[in-house]
Amino acid sequence: MRREADRRETDDTRGDEPDFRRMVDTIPHLVWQSDPLGDWIWASRQWAAFTGQGPDRSRGGGWLDAVHPDDRDRTREAWQRADRRGYLSVEHRLRRQPSDASQEDAYLWFSTRATPLRGRDGRPTTWFGTSTDIHDLHQMREAQAQLVYELQRRGRNHLAVIRGIVRRVAATATSVEDVVSHIDDRLAALARIQVEVSREPLAGVALEVLIRDQLSAHVMPEPSELAGPPVRLPVEVAEKLGLALHELALGAVLDGHDRIAATWSTTATHLTLTWRERARPGACRIGGETLRGEMLERMLTYDLRAAVTVAETDRERDVVIVLPLPA
Repeated sequence: MRREADRRETDDTRGDEPDFRRMVDTIPHLVWQSDPLGDWIWASRQWAAFTGQGPDRSRGGGWLDAVHPDDRDRTREAWQRADRRGYLSVEHRLRRQPSDASQEDAYLWFSTRATPLRGRDGRPTTWFGTSTDIHDLHQMREAQAQLVYELQRRGRNHLAVIRGIVRRVAATATSVEDVVSHIDDRLAALARIQVEVSREPLAGVALEVLIRDQLSAHVMPEPSELAGPPVRLPVEVAEKLGLALHELALGAVLDGHDRIAATWSTTATHLTLTWRERARPGACRIGGETLRGEMLERMLTYDLRAAVTVAETDRERDVVIVLPLPA
C-alpha cells in the first residue's frame, strides 16, 4: 500500500509540471529564472513575444539588451544589492519589438521583481522573477508630479500678481475704503479668470470668451464688434491679459464709454488686439486713470512684454496691444 501511495504521489508531482508551465505561459507577466549572479537561464514565452528575444538571446546577460540603455546601469546596481537585501526590485524600460518592420522600437516601463530560492546553507541557488507592465501607472505618476509642480508654480504666480495689485493700489489710493474697494474688485476679476482657466486648463482659454467675460462682469452692452480668428491663450498669458482687459473695461465704465469694439489678428509669433471705446452722449469721467495706467503697464508691458499704443480724445479711446505668443 505504501509503495502504491508513493507511486501516485510521484505521478501527481510530475503531472504538476505541465500545469505550471501552462500557467506561466498564460499570466500577463514576463517570467524568468536566473542564477545567483543575475545571468538568466530561462525566460517565459511572454518575454520572447514582447522583446523578440528567443531563449538563446536572453540567456546569460543577453536579457540586458532589451533594457533601455539609460536604465541598464541602474538595473545592474539593483542586482548588486539584491543578494544583501534578499530581493530584487527595479523599475526600468523594456524594449517592445515592433509588430511591423516599418515601426521603430518602443520602450515601456516595467516593474521587475525577484526572490531567491535558497539552499541548505541559506545562500541563493537560483532566482525567480517577473517583469510587470506599469507603463500607464508610470505615465500617471509623471502627470501627477507635473500637475503638482504646475499648481505650485501657478500659486506662486498668483501670489506675485496679488502682491503687485496690493502695492499699486496702496500707493495710489486716498483712503482705506478706496484700498479695500480696488483690491476687492481686482481679486474678483482674478477669480473670474480662474473659472475660465479651470474649464480646460490644458487647452488654454479662448480670447473671445475672456473679452466677453470682462464686459459681462462690468454689465456692459454687447460689443458693437467682436471679431478675429479662434485663439486659445496659454494659462499664464490668459491670466495676465484677462486682468489687463479688466482694467480696460473698468476704464471704459469710469469714462462713460459704453460702445466697445474688439478685433484681433494673429501671426505665427504675435497676437494683435485692438480695443476701441466710444462715449455715450453726455458721459462724464469718474477718474482713476493713474491706477489703471499702472495696472495696464504692469500686466501688459512688464508681465507680458507687449507693445501698447494708446490714442484717445475726450470721447473715445483706441488701444492696440501687440502681444508675443509662446512658441
